[in-house]
Order: sequence, then C-alpha cells, then structure tokens
Amino acid sequence: MSILALRAATALALNATAAVIATKRGSVTAAGGITGLVVGTGIFIAGGLWLWSLLMVFFVSGSVVSRIGRNRKEPLQRLHEKGSRRDPLQVLANGGVGLMAAIGYAVTGHSAFAVACAASFATANADTWAGEIGVLSHRAPRSILTGQHLPAGTSGGISLLGLVASAAAAALIAGAFSLGWLLHYGHSRIVALAATVIAAGITGALIDSLLGATLQAHYTDRRSGKPTERRCTNGTENQLLRGWRGFNNDAVNATSNLIVCVAVLAVEFV
Repeated sequence: MSILALRAATALALNATAAVIATKRGSVTAAGGITGLVVGTGIFIAGGLWLWSLLMVFFVSGSVVSRIGRNRKEPLQRLHEKGSRRDPLQVLANGGVGLMAAIGYAVTGHSAFAVACAASFATANADTWAGEIGVLSHRAPRSILTGQHLPAGTSGGISLLGLVASAAAAALIAGAFSLGWLLHYGHSRIVALAATVIAAGITGALIDSLLGATLQAHYTDRRSGKPTERRCTNGTENQLLRGWRGFNNDAVNATSNLIVCVAVLAVEFV
C-alpha cells in the first residue's frame, strides 16, 4: 500500500469515527457529520495529522464550550437562525477555508499555507468561544460599531468576557499549531508564528462581529414582533430590519475566515 493510500485510509477511519461520535452526541446533524467527514478527510490527506489536529481542537473545544451554561442560553435561541448542532453549511463555513489552505500546503509545500490554515481555525475557534462564553457575561454586550448596549446574543455585540474567551480559543489553536511546527520545522520563527495565529484569531472574531453588525441580515419576526436572525419563522418570511437578505451567520463565518486566511498568506509571502 502506498503512503498516500495509507494516509487516505487512516483519514477516512479517523474522521468516520469522529463523525459518528459527534452525530450521536448531538454536536452535528447527520448531514453535518457527513460533511465533516469529507472536510476532515481532505484536511488529513492534505496536511497530515498536524493540520487535522487543528480541526479537531476547534471542533472538540467548540462542542465543549457550547454546553457551558446551556440553560441560560436556551431563551436566546429565538435570536439565532440555527442551534448548536452544526449542519453542512456551518461545517463548511468554519472548516472550508482551512481545507483550502491545507490543500495549498499539500500542493506547494509552502509553510505559509500551514500558517493560514491555523489562522483560519483560530478565527473559527475564537468566534465560537466568544459567542458561547461571552453570552454568559453579566454585563450586556456593546455594539462594535456604536458602543451602545445590545441584548445578549445579538450579532455584532462584543463583551470583555467574549474578548478574553476569543483570545484563549485562539491561543489553544496556536499551541497545537506550534507543536506541529516544532516537529516539522524546529524552533525557527515559532514564537512569532504563534503570536501571528493568536492575533489572526482575535482579529477574525472582531471582523466576524463587524460583519454581524453591518452586512448580516437581521429580521423582525412577523408574528412576535421581536428581532431575530431567522429569515423565516414557521414558513412565514420575516421582515428585513437591516443587512443583506440571505447573508446569514454562515456567510459571516466563511467571509471572516477567508479575509484572515488571505491576509496571513499576503504577510507570509512578502
């Protein structure tokens, strides 16, 4: 068996196991699990255990923090289009850019793509932690645009607790990345690159909030009159309040990921 075939078989086995466990635990939908299987297998084949570990750190840690304060978060679900179980679009929004970066690393062998992959997952993790933990803050979040207080859970809002959580989440990805870098490239640039990944994650989370406050679609529920991110409620299309119709949280996540990934590649190639 060739090395590539062995890696592909290992990737399929590991990601199939992860998909089954995640689906049974309710972290993803069945379709989301299949999508995660494809994304994870692609990253493992392209980037090996090193870059695949970044995906796993993001997914496992995100699933854990989503369970923190679950009872306090339940009343806020009406605001959001989707729940905590990731569907295919959510999986692609958070892992698709990382997959492309891993493929870039496999094709070119240039370490810049590995750094970009780490930055992508640092962004996804920072945003996830900021949302899941920041919403538990006893102080109301403030709009990233105006500084005015917003209801907890509103996209575009930031809090001190959320910022601290995003920094910790990005640092977790940076730690996993640094370990892999050490094994592949030694100590060269390791501190600077870890700092780059952390900064990229925090910046990406802030870009996510900025997009959430500007371009993301926010609606008024036609039945209750309350704000929501759901385009439709029980089959009834809601009234657009602000933002671009159809530009939902998945689009925000994918866009912020892509912006950070491209920025890191630009810096690394200079």
